[in-house]
Amino acid sequence: MRRITITIDDELYRAMEEAMAKLGEANRSRFIASAISSYLAEASPPEGRVFALIIVVFDHEVGEVDKEITSIQHEYRDVIRVSTHIHLTEDLCAEVIHVVGDSSKVKEIANRLSRIERGVKYFKVVTTLF
Repeated sequence: MRRITITIDDELYRAMEEAMAKLGEANRSRFIASAISSYLAEASPPEGRVFALIIVVFDHEVGEVDKEITSIQHEYRDVIRVSTHIHLTEDLCAEVIHVVGDSSKVKEIANRLSRIERGVKYFKVVTTLF
């Protein structure tokens, strides 16, 4: 284990302290290590066989975004296990796509979905090896 020193601005420090309090985390080092670990996992997703959740929040009233999302999913039936559609508001929906397969397929699906230009409000991929 290594001891390091970091410098952050006051606003970020206050936000970190508030988040720690909300989470009930008293150990600042553990909190920062967990944040770095999460960031690194997103920055360089695992290779090989993975389980992934692809989350897309979109305005179904804009263009044909819902049809585009469905069409892309149908092309990857071999790795998409489940897709959950959630009505968030009158206009906003969320699609949570559960993928099991090679990380290259997850990247393909994510790239295709992230290129939908109109209607997508939020997009995130969470990946883990198993």
